[in-house]
Amino acid sequence: MYGDSFLGRGATFGADLNLLVQLGVGLVLLVGMGLARRGWYRAHGACQTTVLCLAIVMTVIWMAPQLWDVYVPSLNRGVVNRVNLAVAAHVGLGSIALLLGIYIVLVAATPLIPVRFRFENYKLWMRGLLALWWVVIGLGALTYWFTMK
Repeated sequence: MYGDSFLGRGATFGADLNLLVQLGVGLVLLVGMGLARRGWYRAHGACQTTVLCLAIVMTVIWMAPQLWDVYVPSLNRGVVNRVNLAVAAHVGLGSIALLLGIYIVLVAATPLIPVRFRFENYKLWMRGLLALWWVVIGLGALTYWFTMK
């Protein structure tokens, strides 16, 4: 994952791969929205759950270690610059997006969430999460752009 960049920006292989995977996740989320609009809810659920799992895997194997190794030391020293601001926003909103995605999947696909904590308006929750997800992808791309040559 720490090999040479293939996008030509001086990043590591892992950073380039993660950027492309996350852009792909965003596009597949839009495909999933199209499936729901057609009434293909089972395919929609499988699509959205799969990309949520992929995002969680990439967060665990790439983004969290990078955060701790590269950004936390300067954040702990109180360094304020455009990179750290983008990283902090990306981490905060990305964490909310992942947790909200897990919550929506649990509500939509399992009986694990008690009735009093369930929502009724799936469309509102899912569209809100889709918008948030694209903001997070944008912040991640901005972080990539700021940190590369």
